Amino acid sequence: MKVNAAGGFFRGYGTSGLKEKNIGVSSPLAGGRGKSDQVTLSKQVLAVVQMQNRLKAIAQAKEDAQNSPEAQALDSMRKMMEIQKACNKIAARIRAGDRVPLKDLRYLIKHDIRAYQMAMASRKPNDDPKEWDSAIPKEDQEREQPTELSIGGTDQVQATSGCEGLSGSSTSGAAGSGSSDGGM
Repeated sequence: MKVNAAGGFFRGYGTSGLKEKNIGVSSPLAGGRGKSDQVTLSKQVLAVVQMQNRLKAIAQAKEDAQNSPEAQALDSMRKMMEIQKACNKIAARIRAGDRVPLKDLRYLIKHDIRAYQMAMASRKPNDDPKEWDSAIPKEDQEREQPTELSIGGTDQVQATSGCEGLSGSSTSGAAGSGSSDGGM
């Protein structure tokens, strides 16, 4: 008796009953076991190929979703919201009369000049200003760092970051800044 690929039995092509019994025992490849292994292997390979196709389709769908105009608009809006959040935090610190790092002032001026102007105009005098660490996100700090090094003369900009305002740091010297301190 032989076993076909589907697992069913059928009577073979032999003419005598002895020959049928010897075929199943004499060679393991001639029996049904070799065919069933081959069918199982084919099913496994088919499952692997289908899984690879699914993974490729999922990867393609993700790539298409990332390249879509809606996804790009969403990504740009997310970045703008992060920038606006950092600018609002810096402006609030300035309004409170606290000291903010120079790179935060530059970041605020670069991204939202009106918020900087409003914060400086509504700045409250603070006898004991708090020293803040940078509020700029780490990824923006890494992007902004090479441009800060290429600017060069940072001493003039540091003089304008004090409580006196922008008029006290002129090139006329200490006489101009001394008169503005007495008024405050």
